[in-house]
Amino acid sequence: MKMRKFASAVVLVVLLTILTACSKAGPALNSKPEIFQPTQSVQNIDRSEAVNVIKNMIRMDYTKYKVDLIDSNFEYKGNQYYQFLISDRNASIEPSIIVSKHNGTILCYYPDNTVTEVYQDGVFKSKC
Repeated sequence: MKMRKFASAVVLVVLLTILTACSKAGPALNSKPEIFQPTQSVQNIDRSEAVNVIKNMIRMDYTKYKVDLIDSNFEYKGNQYYQFLISDRNASIEPSIIVSKHNGTILCYYPDNTVTEVYQDGVFKSKC
């Protein structure tokens, strides 16, 4: 009889332990899962970095040509850009070049307010 009481007590302790362990894990399963929202990387390109982007993308002899900032707050389709003109001693080369302040994307900007990739422009594509 003592052995049955002892075995019953052991079984009762094991069952209580199992139920206690399950009840601790229960609320974690019923709680809302964490939702991770990716954050958008903000790079903020400064003026000197924008000039370097131009010089690395458009291969010219920059001892003969210079890159002049003409607008530090140029806006196109809701995005902020730096606007530059490349020129030599005599004249500037059209179109102007815009560089995204956010990620350094470089584009050609035309007087009629249109934009193309630099490698698609008739003037600059041979220099990319």
